Amino acid sequence: MPKSWDDSGDESETANGRGNDRRTFLKATGAAGTLGLTAGCIGGFGGGSGGTTTINILTWEEYADLKKDIESRLDVEVKFTKSTSSSKMFSSWNSGQNSQYDIAVPNNNYVPKMMDAGLVDSVPEDVVSNYSDTYDVFKGFADNQFTDGGNMYGVPIRFGWYGYSYDSRKVDDHEPTYAKLFSDEYDGNIVMYDNHFKAMSAAALYLGHRDAFEGDKITLSEDQISEVKQTMIDQKPMLQGYIAADPTYIKSLKQGNFVIGQSGRNEIVEMWANGTDWPEMAAPKEGSLAWFESAVVSKKSENKETAWKVVNEFIAPELGAKLAKVGYSPSVNPNTQDHLSDEENEMYGSVDPSRLQQMIPFKAVENEDAWIKAWEEIKTA
Repeated sequence: MPKSWDDSGDESETANGRGNDRRTFLKATGAAGTLGLTAGCIGGFGGGSGGTTTINILTWEEYADLKKDIESRLDVEVKFTKSTSSSKMFSSWNSGQNSQYDIAVPNNNYVPKMMDAGLVDSVPEDVVSNYSDTYDVFKGFADNQFTDGGNMYGVPIRFGWYGYSYDSRKVDDHEPTYAKLFSDEYDGNIVMYDNHFKAMSAAALYLGHRDAFEGDKITLSEDQISEVKQTMIDQKPMLQGYIAADPTYIKSLKQGNFVIGQSGRNEIVEMWANGTDWPEMAAPKEGSLAWFESAVVSKKSENKETAWKVVNEFIAPELGAKLAKVGYSPSVNPNTQDHLSDEENEMYGSVDPSRLQQMIPFKAVENEDAWIKAWEEIKTA
């Protein structure tokens, strides 16, 4: 049985490709920002010192780097509370903490859940004016996933995608395909994510089931789930292991524990940014799963318009560029490229439009219990 480095399976950050040690939240906010670390310490919802409106935000740690910029551009105080997963954002809001926060920034597949639970406000597109400049593909995703009754409820902010990466010193150039992860050519030197959604989706795409990813939900039939399960059981003897945490992936790839493995682009961009230039990232011809963070505003917020103005700053060209740099993830606003160097644009700025068209956004899974059952059987086989 392959070694499993991390059996947590938590969507922190299996589902969005973040969660690596880019910089600590305390460094990002400063010592004075520690009061914003827990919901119980958040200031009054209606205002801050001197009558300034306070906007409380539940999001990923990198967003705190925008605090001074936002406050200098808007007459507002922003307080950030770090979250480590979209599921935790949703569960906290759904259990009543939506009255404590104005904004949350979960992954796209959690916005419909917040909509169904009646937790979020509709987007005033005249206030979120930068949305009109975003890539068309994300407008399409928002239309499909975030729109109900003619109203939109989430704003895409930044994104990343999954495929596989490899050590270019040991793996030759090739046409990107998931078949590489199921080939005995790299027997004993392959890793897969320790996550049922991402690992099984890769296997399903390898098997040619792209149609299952085209609707509102991912819909594999029982026969297709069985085929995926058997394919992954057959793959197991070739694996070095299953892996979840991004820091573990980077460390293990550097140590040569494997040469090719399922990964998000963020891990590789972080390695490039830190001077390791030999990893390559492949976007498989069968399609790349993509996450994109999307800001929502609480229906219980007493400062909805101001909150949406803050959201608008997340995708403003200059601030979106800053967020891209600290998070190793491109902004949905291509105008951020004007505020990045050529090297930065190559890593997390300009994106080939044809690659965007190949992206498969994270979606809810039809009959996910059957996926989980199959995954448990794969892991114990």
